[in-house]
Amino acid sequence: MGMKKVFYTFLLLFLVTLHVSKSIAQENQNQADLEALYTAIQKTPSYKKRLKGDKAYQQLYEDVKLKIAKAGEIEAFRQLSKLVSAINDNHLGFYRTPDTALKMSYFLMGQDKPGDIMKRVRPKFESDLEGVYFAYNRPYGLYEKGDKVYQVMNLVDGFIMAEIFHTPYGGYDVLLYGSLQLIKNTRLVNGTLLGTPFTKSREKKFSILDKGNENFEYKILNDKIGYLRLSSFSSSTENIKKSEVFYQKISDTLETTNLIVDVRNNGGGGFKTSQKFINLLKKYKGNIFLLQNSATVSNAEQFILELKPLKKVTTLGEQTRGTITFGSNYGAKIVLPSGRFTFYPTDMKGTNRDLAYESKGINPDITLDVFKSDWIEQTLEYINKKP
Repeated sequence: MGMKKVFYTFLLLFLVTLHVSKSIAQENQNQADLEALYTAIQKTPSYKKRLKGDKAYQQLYEDVKLKIAKAGEIEAFRQLSKLVSAINDNHLGFYRTPDTALKMSYFLMGQDKPGDIMKRVRPKFESDLEGVYFAYNRPYGLYEKGDKVYQVMNLVDGFIMAEIFHTPYGGYDVLLYGSLQLIKNTRLVNGTLLGTPFTKSREKKFSILDKGNENFEYKILNDKIGYLRLSSFSSSTENIKKSEVFYQKISDTLETTNLIVDVRNNGGGGFKTSQKFINLLKKYKGNIFLLQNSATVSNAEQFILELKPLKKVTTLGEQTRGTITFGSNYGAKIVLPSGRFTFYPTDMKGTNRDLAYESKGINPDITLDVFKSDWIEQTLEYINKKP
């Protein structure tokens, strides 16, 4: 019996020591990740312009430092995300470093019953953030969980798919569980939660452009109206070359009285690609009708702001994304010391003009109906009704 007691005593001590060692290792890697992320953030132009010396942000860092000490992986990601979310720079990225397997442990089981959540959110209006959403052919309930914090529950199995929270600058950010990803700058536009797969309506939306494989297109719709589609301003070598060839082909052919310029679903890029089209359209003598949607982003939004002040330009569609300022020239990624998380910093300075639309988007002059009919057809109707 004495030997057994000694054995179990040593086993207990071993297990306690192992647990303590794991806790210390967890705390050490969380702290290392925090310091690396905080250092990287302080080097970004957006931090220097908006938050350098800000006492509230410094206090946020101290709060995160306390809460992250003994946190597991999900909670560590959640706490670190707060430092990124607090900066009004929607080109910033933060996500779990991808690996070969999706770990079910990243999904959280909700404390509420799916049936209760369904009853709670079903009566909500289309314009309410709360409500029933659809994605992947399944229903989800978005509901307020606490003070300015919302959760998205899978109404089939009760798993929490995402957490949504207010940002200090009046917007919303999303923590997408499963893959562990911070989605910056989401809001409800025409029933869709921007940047996520969640939408309130399963009806066909004519706001979305199916651009096919080509980024550039020009065609004459009738003797008075031309159509110019610019679907990417990417500064990749290949896209710049394609844009140059396309530009040379059309630069002397824009002769119709009216021109529809379509930048829906244009994910941006740089002025190396877009500037020549801006110059061309400023010289164009007819009326310009610029189509935009919530997937019009970054340099495509800057493109709109360059043309919008012109009297000959009318913008139509829906509010743009509002991811317009800062950006990255080099696309650098920083893997934090533990290897678990990756930070995507920005390196470009933002202008005061663009900052006014960050997280807000650019409103169109004319709002088009998302569910009525094709947006080009709606634009043609608008043009034909003009005196």
